[in-house]
Order: sequence, then structure tokens, then C-alpha cells
Amino acid sequence: MSFRFTVVETSLNRAEFRWKCLKFLQYSFVLGGIVCLLLLILGGAILAGWLTSKTLGIGLFALIALVGFLAWIAVIISVAAGSPDRNWLASALEKVDRRLLDRLHTLLFLESRPADTNTESFALRIAKQTQSVLAEKPSPSAFPASRPLLHLCGFIFLLSGTLLLFQLSSPWERLMSADRVRISRQPRPEKPLDLALPATNNVEQERIWGEVRITDPGADLKVTKLDVVPLQIEAAANQSLKDVSWFSAVNGAEEAQHELPPPREPRYAVYQPTVYLDELPLTDWDVVSYYAKANTEKQNTYGSEIYFMEVRPFREDILKMPGGEGGKAYQCLNEMSMLINRQQHVIRQTHQHVQKAPEQENLRQQDRNKLSEAEHDLGDSAQHLYAWMAAGMENKPIGEALDNLAKAQQSLESASQQLQSGVMSDAQNRERSGLAELIAARKIFQKTVTENAGAFDEPGKDKDPPPPLADSSKKLRQMTEFRNEDKAAQDFVQKSLDQQEALEQQAKAARRNDFPRLGEQEQQLQQALNDFQKEHQAVFDGTQSDWVRAREAMTKAADSLDNRKNDARAATAQATQELEKFTESMKTRSAEHQLTDAYKLKQMLDQQIQTFGKCSNPGANISNSDLQKTASQARDTINQLKRLAEQEPTRDAFGQPLRDALSGQNKVDLDARLNQVQQAQNTTDKQQRAEEAKEGLSKVSQAFNESQPKTMQAAQQSDSLKPSEQDSFNQGMANLDSLIKQLEKPHPISPQDKGRQGREALYNLQSGLRNQSGDNDHGNQILLHLEQMLKPEAPLEVADLKKLMDELQHFSVETSDRLAKKEDKPEVTNIDPTRLPPAYRGRIQKYFQKLSER
Repeated sequence: MSFRFTVVETSLNRAEFRWKCLKFLQYSFVLGGIVCLLLLILGGAILAGWLTSKTLGIGLFALIALVGFLAWIAVIISVAAGSPDRNWLASALEKVDRRLLDRLHTLLFLESRPADTNTESFALRIAKQTQSVLAEKPSPSAFPASRPLLHLCGFIFLLSGTLLLFQLSSPWERLMSADRVRISRQPRPEKPLDLALPATNNVEQERIWGEVRITDPGADLKVTKLDVVPLQIEAAANQSLKDVSWFSAVNGAEEAQHELPPPREPRYAVYQPTVYLDELPLTDWDVVSYYAKANTEKQNTYGSEIYFMEVRPFREDILKMPGGEGGKAYQCLNEMSMLINRQQHVIRQTHQHVQKAPEQENLRQQDRNKLSEAEHDLGDSAQHLYAWMAAGMENKPIGEALDNLAKAQQSLESASQQLQSGVMSDAQNRERSGLAELIAARKIFQKTVTENAGAFDEPGKDKDPPPPLADSSKKLRQMTEFRNEDKAAQDFVQKSLDQQEALEQQAKAARRNDFPRLGEQEQQLQQALNDFQKEHQAVFDGTQSDWVRAREAMTKAADSLDNRKNDARAATAQATQELEKFTESMKTRSAEHQLTDAYKLKQMLDQQIQTFGKCSNPGANISNSDLQKTASQARDTINQLKRLAEQEPTRDAFGQPLRDALSGQNKVDLDARLNQVQQAQNTTDKQQRAEEAKEGLSKVSQAFNESQPKTMQAAQQSDSLKPSEQDSFNQGMANLDSLIKQLEKPHPISPQDKGRQGREALYNLQSGLRNQSGDNDHGNQILLHLEQMLKPEAPLEVADLKKLMDELQHFSVETSDRLAKKEDKPEVTNIDPTRLPPAYRGRIQKYFQKLSER
């Protein structure tokens, strides 16, 4: 047949055009995904160190781009030149539009038939019917766009991954850096000997370098809210400096940028900003971190070390705490301050580590391991401090401080894990979080002590009552009962978790009709846990939030299973996850409670040592029954302490010395000494046996201290709340200088603040001068003069203070010179030649070679 109907051609052409468009998009997305995948593989190879050649990298990038473009052109040509079968197109149209019945196929069949009048009239009627059907409502699209959309999603996913990899990890920059390192390590041809070398050679010209330092104060500071801190920031580079700023952050919060003016010289700049701490929103015990950073015109960035300023209360306020320097409140503040100082040091080391060159990978791995160990020790120390405070300050309002200590311990452990894995950005975030939580614990603790001073009052040492024997027995019994109850609770919860996991597996494989039966089991399991929790609330104390989430998840799972909802399986899996978290929370809480019990046992042990010490003294007034009870309780104490030191979950919390002191022959000797105390008859024998028991128990107490984390031991052996004798003079001079600058301001500080700052300076100067010169008349006269000047009724003149500072400075220098003459020791300087620049080393070597030839 020689005719074709317009309605047929129009429908088939429209369907063919849509088919080609969808095919083109689908192939394009597949090709784009393949290109992205190749780029991801190439970027991964660069980051893994498999590809280090810049030339090869550029060649591979160009090859991927060229092949991808040619393949895309081929796709365009193949889609445009290709044409689907007309009968297949007709089938596709009739499949989506049932009104057409078989009309398109019939018309296509009649087109291929010989011309005939009857056939033509028959085809014409069919064509008119088709035209009327399509005129009433056009046919829907014959080819859905679902498959190209699916390929589009895959392409977008791969493209996003590629962009993120090249944006965050910068493999191209890594490749360029590796190439520069490789080129710099290649041996250069030996040049002819020439003693008159130019000022710089090629090595020095090509080496890109820069450095930023905070030269003053260049160390961590302990300051008051009224101190004025002068900074000196130096920046230098072999490229022109563009932006120089210093950054500060309070308690690990978001950093604040302090821009500095453009440098006068292109490659070197010195700045001396002054920080008035009273103009910042700071409170006692805040910690301000600060460092400097400089950028060059070629976008190279260099940073200084990070330093910390810790805002301390005035010394007179610290000494007003209950118990004074020897009190538990002071000791808690001291140990928390030691942890904070140690964390500051680790943060600084991590900051330095991040700035190391990538080629120092071996050193970087060693540093990460050391930093991870340091953070792990800090986490253990925070856990031990938590237990020590909970044991020593039982029933005191320190719950919020303890909560922050627990959060700090988790952050520090997380930082340790991230450092071990090499995820430095996350590790730094966790380090800052740990520091902020330690700072919050210290601030909250002092606020609590200040507002509830009566609750922390401590009797004098001479007024201490004898150890309450009945209370000790009661505490030992309660520890044992709670430990047994806690073990039973953990077993019950673990059994419930096993049943929940079995329920989850059954729900995954079950049909919907079986869901109600599983929902009933879920409800029974949840009810059993709920009933057990009500009967043992003391064991669940501290895990309420995790228990509530687990209970709600199990209730939701039971409801979804009972009503055969679509999310029943997901809800059951969520219930399992929440119950796992609750189980881990119970284990963590149990470990904390048992570690607290260990410190309670340590306190009881020290009380028993004290009792035996009193009994060993001649004329001691201790009854025979009390001595018998003390020996019995001491035996129970060391037995429970032995169990905690050797069994989980507290075994890893203590070192080997405690286990050694409570095991083997040592334990046998301890039991024997306590038995001898109970069997002693006369007074002399009792005194001797009590002295022997005291010595044996003292060794256990000492082993307990030696088994604590290193940072905890250091905190107990030092006082971080007051400056060292060597630093006291410098800190006093800084306090005095800050007072002068505050008085020179247009709006000076109040008389009350002036007096507090002056007394702080006087205290530090007195301590520093005593260390330098002992009881020196000249020094005492200067300090007496200062004390007279700082009296409230005396007018305080800036000129007089400056003159007094000069006298103090001269006196300090004279004293130091006299001490130096007494210890006149020759100094020998040994210069490591490997630290000199390569070009400079080469010049020296050639120079001495030339001399030797002469």
C-alpha cells in the first residue's frame, strides 16, 4: 500500500522521539557515573600514596576526560542514528493506551499490503476511528522515565562523593606536595668548587617556608580577671604576607578571630596587641585558648603553637574554701586543675602534630600513638576522680559536677580512639569537648562549694572522731548486697536482650499473620523488664534516660507487631538497639559504682590504719572489742578490695601494684597479722601486733595509690592551684604590671578590685623573693613598702608603682647574679649540623675541604 496516515506517523514519531531522549539521558548518566567512579579511584590512589607522580596524574586525568568526551559523542551519534522498529513502537503505544485496541498494528499491516479499494476503505475507517480516539484525549507517554531517573540518582551520588573527596581531602594538592617532595629529594649535580657563592642558591630559592610565633608570653598563663596580657606575634615567610590574625576561644567554644593590620614589610611582621581580660566576658576558672595564623599571597597558611590563659580566682578566695589548703574541696579543685592542665598540653601537641609535613608519616604515627595513650590516661584519671569525689563527698550536692566529669571521661576516651585511627579533625573536636567539660565540672564544683559552704565543713585534725565501727560494717554489708543485686540485674537485662534479639530475627523471617503473636511476646518481655526495674530501682539509678528510651522503643515495637504495621520489623530492630544501649549503660554505671566502692574501701582502710596506729601507741584508750572489730573489718575490706582489683569491670581500672599487694604471700601475711591482732592477750602484745597490722595495711594503701592512672598520681603529689616558687616572682610582677595598666586606663578599676589585684601581686612577690633570696632585709623592705602603698587609705600613684617595680627588678637581677657566681659552671654548646640548611652545610664542607688542600 502506498499511503500512510498522519495520525499513525504522528503517534509513532512522538513515541520514537521520547524513546531517543530517554535513551540518551540514561546512557549519559551511566557514562557520567563511570567517569566519577574513575576519578574516585584515582583520588583514592593519590591519598593512599600509590600515585605520587604529577606527570602520570595529569596524564590519567586528561585520559579520563578525553575518553569520557569521545564516549559521550559516540552516545549522541548512536542514539540519533538508531531507529526502533515501527511495530514495536505501536505495541508500546497500545500497551499504555487500551483505547487504541489493535488499530495501530492493523494500519501498519495494511501499509505493507498491495493497493486495493476495499483495503483502502477499511484502513481509512480504522484511521478515522484512531484519530477520533486521540482527538478526545491524547495517549499517555509510552516510555516511563523511571530508569533514567534511577541512573540520574546514581550519577548524583557518585558526583557528590567525587566533589566531597576532592573538596575535603584535596588529593590533587596532596599529589602536588608529594611531587615537590620527590623533586627536592632528587640528588642535584655537583657544581664546580666556588667559594664565592651567591647569597642564596637554587635550593634556598625554591624551598617554600613560613613561620608564625607568639614570642611573648610564649607559654601558658595563670591570670586573674583583672590582668592585662601583652602579646607579641611574629610572622615571616619567603612569600609576601597577606592576612595575619590571632584567634581565641573560651572553654573550647567557637573561635573568635582578631584581625591584625597589613604588615608594613611584605615578608615579615611584628604585632604587639594587648588583651584586657576585664573587657572580656570571663568568669573564674575560664580557660582561653589562643594562637596566631598568617596567610601568604599564594594561599599558603602557617600557624603558631596554641597557648592557654587560665582565669584563676584570687588566692584569698581559694583559701576561704572549707578546710583550707588541706581540705577535700581544695584537693578536688587541685586534681581537676591538673587534669585540665594536662589536657591543654595534649591539645597543644595535637595542634603541632596536625601541622607536620605529610612526608613525616612514621613520626606522625608514633605521635598519634603517644597522644592516644595520653588521652586514655586522662580519661582513666577523670573516671578515678569521679569515684574519689563520689566516695569522699557522699550525700553532698556535687551531682552536676560529677555528671560533667563523666561526660569528660567519655570525650577523652573518644578522642583517644580517634587519634589512634588518625581521624584528626574529629579527635581535635573531642579533645576540645573534653576540655570544656572538665572546665565546667571545676566551675560548677566551686560554685556549689561557695553556695553550700556548710555542707563541706571539715572538723580539725585534732577533733576528728574515731572511725565509726558500726558504720563501717554497715557499709561493707551494703557494698556486698548491692554488688550481688547489680550482678543479678545485669544478668536479667542481658537475658532480656538475648530474647529481644531472637524476637528481631523471628520478625524478619515471619509473615504478617504471625506478627500479633510476636507482638504479645514483645509486650510480655517489656512488662517483665518494667516489673524488675520497679523492684530494683537502686540498681537502675543513673540509667533512667536510657531505660525510658528502651521501654518506649519496645512498646512501639509491640504495638507495630500487634497491628501488623509496615514498620513492625524496623521498630523491632530499633527496640533491640535501644535495649543494647541500655545494657551498655548499665555496665558503665556498674563500673562507676564499683570504682566508687573501691575508693570507699580505701577510705575505710585508711581509717583502720589510723585506728591500729593509735592502738600501737603507749597508753592508747581503745577497748579490746573495738580492736577485734577493726581487725575483722580490715579483713573484709582487703577481701573486697582484692575482688575489685582482680575481677571485671574494675580490674583494668587499677595497675599491677594493687593486685600484687593483695595476692599470694602478701595476702597470707596480711591475714596472719590481722589474726595475731585478734589473738593478742596483754597490752604490750596488742601494741606490737597493731603496729605490724598497720604496716601491712599501709603497704596496701600505698599500692592503691601507685595503681591509679599517672595523671591522677601526679595531681595528688603536687599543688597546681598556686604557682611554683620559681614562677611566683614573675607572676607577681605581671600582676603588678597589670595593676599599673588598669590604673592608666581612662576608666580605672574599682577600689575593691584594685585592692584584690594588689594583694594577689604581694602574695606572689613574697613567695618568689623568699625562694630567690631567703630572708633578705632589702627585699623585705621593698615588700613592706609595697604593702603600705596597697592599703585602702593610702593614695596609689602609678609613678610610685613603676619605681617600685624597677627596684624589684634590679633586686631580682642582683640576687640571680650572686647565685650564678656561686654555681659557675662552663657551658658547652653543641650544634647539630643536620639542623642547618643543606646549602649552608655544603658551603661549610667545601670551605674546610679547600683549607685542607692548602
